[in-house]
Amino acid sequence: MSIKVKHKNFKPLMAPLFLLASGLMFAQQKANDSVKTDNTKDIEEVVVIGYGKVKKSDLTGSVASVSAKELAATPAMNALQALQGRAAGLNIVTSGGAPGAGANVTIRGGASITSGTSPLYIVDGFQLDNALNVINPNDIESIDILKGPSAIAIYGARGSNGIIIIKTKSGKKGRTVINYNSFMAFDMLSKRIDMISNSEQFVKYQYEMAQLQGKTTQWSNVFDNSLGTDTPGFYTGVFNRISNRYGNASALDWQEKMLGSTGMTQNHNVNFSTGNEKTQAFVSYNYNKQDGLLQNYSETRNSLRANINSELKKGFRVDFSTMFTSNSTNGGGAYSGIKKILLQPITGGTLFTDDELYNTQTFPDFSSLDSGYDTENPFVETNASTSNNRSRTFLANMGLEVDFLKNFTFRTAGQYQWSNSKSTSFSDENSRAFLTDPVNTGINGSIGNSESYRYQITNTVNYTNTFGEKHKVSALAGQEAVYSQSESNSMRLIKFPIANSGLDDIRNATVQDKSAGRGTPNTLLSYFGRVNYTYDDRYLVTGTLRYDGSSKFGIGRKWGLFPSAAVAWRLSQENFWQNSKISNVINDVKFRYEYGVTGNNDVDSNIFFTNIVQTDYPINNTPGNPAYVPGTNLGNKNASWEESQNSNLGMDLALFNNRIKLTAEVYDNKVVGMLLNSVFPASTGYVRRVENIGSMTNRGMEFTLNTVNFKNAGFRWTTDLNFSANRSEVLSLEKNQPNKTFSVGGNRTGVVTYYATVGERLGDMYGYVYQGVYTTDDFLVNTDGSFGALKPGVVKPATGTARPGDMKFAADNEAGDQFTRKLQKIGNGTPDFFGGFQNNFSYKGFDLAVFMKFSVGGDIYNATKHSLSPYALYQNVPTEFGSNYYRLIDPNTGQITNNIQRLKELNPDEGSRTWSLSNANSQNITYPSSYYVEDGSYLRIAQVTLGYSFEREFLQNVGLSNARIYLTLNNLATITGYSGYDPEVSSASGVAVTPGFDNSAYPRSKSYVLGINLTF
Repeated sequence: MSIKVKHKNFKPLMAPLFLLASGLMFAQQKANDSVKTDNTKDIEEVVVIGYGKVKKSDLTGSVASVSAKELAATPAMNALQALQGRAAGLNIVTSGGAPGAGANVTIRGGASITSGTSPLYIVDGFQLDNALNVINPNDIESIDILKGPSAIAIYGARGSNGIIIIKTKSGKKGRTVINYNSFMAFDMLSKRIDMISNSEQFVKYQYEMAQLQGKTTQWSNVFDNSLGTDTPGFYTGVFNRISNRYGNASALDWQEKMLGSTGMTQNHNVNFSTGNEKTQAFVSYNYNKQDGLLQNYSETRNSLRANINSELKKGFRVDFSTMFTSNSTNGGGAYSGIKKILLQPITGGTLFTDDELYNTQTFPDFSSLDSGYDTENPFVETNASTSNNRSRTFLANMGLEVDFLKNFTFRTAGQYQWSNSKSTSFSDENSRAFLTDPVNTGINGSIGNSESYRYQITNTVNYTNTFGEKHKVSALAGQEAVYSQSESNSMRLIKFPIANSGLDDIRNATVQDKSAGRGTPNTLLSYFGRVNYTYDDRYLVTGTLRYDGSSKFGIGRKWGLFPSAAVAWRLSQENFWQNSKISNVINDVKFRYEYGVTGNNDVDSNIFFTNIVQTDYPINNTPGNPAYVPGTNLGNKNASWEESQNSNLGMDLALFNNRIKLTAEVYDNKVVGMLLNSVFPASTGYVRRVENIGSMTNRGMEFTLNTVNFKNAGFRWTTDLNFSANRSEVLSLEKNQPNKTFSVGGNRTGVVTYYATVGERLGDMYGYVYQGVYTTDDFLVNTDGSFGALKPGVVKPATGTARPGDMKFAADNEAGDQFTRKLQKIGNGTPDFFGGFQNNFSYKGFDLAVFMKFSVGGDIYNATKHSLSPYALYQNVPTEFGSNYYRLIDPNTGQITNNIQRLKELNPDEGSRTWSLSNANSQNITYPSSYYVEDGSYLRIAQVTLGYSFEREFLQNVGLSNARIYLTLNNLATITGYSGYDPEVSSASGVAVTPGFDNSAYPRSKSYVLGINLTF
């Protein structure tokens, strides 16, 4: 369910909501101050940081943590879904709701414009790309998000976009424990787009478009039994004939047909843990299958993991872990055809019955009548054109740890990681590709393979000691080497003679094009060190240094030095604080400050040299002579690391016997020497060169609040709230260039230009400012009552003359009287702030969790709505347009009227109407316009879970140590002013510079989940 609110009313709603929640928590807290709790142990929680772990109380850096318990409370296909909204500073925006759809993950806004902004993922000490989508969430022990410079600088070159450290579960000492967790989810469409659903209204709308575009005969061939336009009374009687024929006619509901079914997800996870004093083992297996709402869209995932830890003898430990995952996604993980579902004609008129309209590939018939018709039958197409992406990942880790001398530990660890992916597509004789070009393309398909592997070896020495009880020192020194390599090949196949065998028989197909290549190997060699010093648990100091060398840069520019320092003061440990009454209220207070430098080398390999490409050199006008020439990208031997200079100021508070915990942080991250493509004059023969020429900042604040609102012997209520606000600013770009452009979209969706402008934040959208339509009041009146020229002072269109009902855009020339198609800012896709809000309740065996997430500010360019604007006959449109467009056709005559008075009668309240169906507007709707920019703010009840854990006495009788059943409602309701399927969307890649673009994203479903957790 989606609850729509107006833009102007939404933001004021948020503040009272959270103030009310906070007030209730505080009132409840004060009412229960007398109830003592044993939460002091939380202060001693262990947090995993780079190459080690520390007590939470000893942290000097900015780190957010999510435990296995929190993840387990969220039945999800992957850890990405489980982590959304759970940690301050972490923003996860999915590209859509399709099975296997990807997501954009950023920490504190990312640290680059054109280079990658994804965080570095470290799993059990080793890098694993896209780990949140690869690791089985049931295998995760904890997730720690490193955000501050002191925490991320230990990873130097790879840390500028933040670090997500994942620790997986290991075996425990004691008896063997077997866990089985399973859930079944039933998915359904959470929201519908309101399209014309009445056949009579649809056909009358089609007639007006056909008449205005000179296609009345084509209209008649479909809707009026091919009645000739020269038939007496054709025009004067057309509206009566439509009413008589279609007044009670049925209409196809394409959203119901294509997206109205119930998708099902099933998840089964089993693991066992066993161990003694010397050796512990953990093995798990996970199977996950999700069928989407749309046919032939599904995802199947299998995952197997094993961890073994053993102390061979005192002071000598070895560990080994391995993981294999296999993932298969039908439909490619996305679906760009949502608009094609919505645009489908709801009646076939006199040309097709409803069954024929649904089951026949009608694209050739409709496109032959109107060349602008470009929407193939989605039901037939999803069967005729299929695709599959299959990926496999295998990794093996092994580590050896030795205690030597006194207080020293040496560890050496290595990993081998291999991944392979294969993508296939196939289109048979019913597909649009075949029907568009049956001779040259015909039945066609494609095959693509890629393979990559990575080696990593890490050696560290740790030293820990305490001097005189008050001085604690820990030191780390290490060396690391990472090597990665990839290769790929692909081919496009056409002219299959028959479709029966699909891609299993490619011998008789024609290879249209093919490619193969081996990526340039990448090597990263690093040396690093860290020192932590604590005095009397009051004063804490951390210093970090990392020295990285990357093969991506040229000689003399490969190495980068990345230092950081952090200090913290635990005010609550001072004697004057401990001996005062305030310590009974404020139990713990710590102030932190950190500064550090990190790097980014997420660019193409070997940008320091100019590559050579093969071409053809005709000799005596005879082609076929291979030649080699420099490529279009000029190498730059001086290119080096992007650097991020980061600072963070934080405060940690614990009050009322640790019943309330607050973490507040402000940060200022400045990126210098950004690696950007510098555009070269064409006369040089080159197009671009990568240079260190840009800088930007990310500034923001974060809050995390955890409260125990109520606790007694039978009932407990806790609340967790996180809030993040980030604002970027571009400081400099290429020399003499005030902005850099990034374009997304197409002709039917509007080519929206995003500007990265010096002095402005990222995410600015540019297009044309829509000001409604020209009304009769904008025109002079001729003596015959028709409209004449525009009145003085009324903005003139870019070309030609205007008429009532034409789209009106704001003037953009110096005189302020004409629209000249000069791009203007129409929105910004970056939210002002976002976060999550969870309440947990437990009473005896029952537990209830309610999780909400929110985002305020941030515009969305509704490219789906843009593509639904009227541009071709026979296609449907949203009800808001179909019921309110500017009428130019007089129903009495069946033809266009120019009479001012009649136009007023046909269009009451002219100023509120959308544009007419004129030819001028067929061109105008291709422009990117502020009409399609909407507020993306939302408050979502993302998840509600009610569970019951059986009593121990009952479990003992059935041989179980734990059993819990639960019901979860996902995506229960969304309060938003956005008219699209879902405001949480990012269809364009590069979310940092092109956020808030919704181009036919697969709609997110709501689901009902039944689950069970068993422990034997």
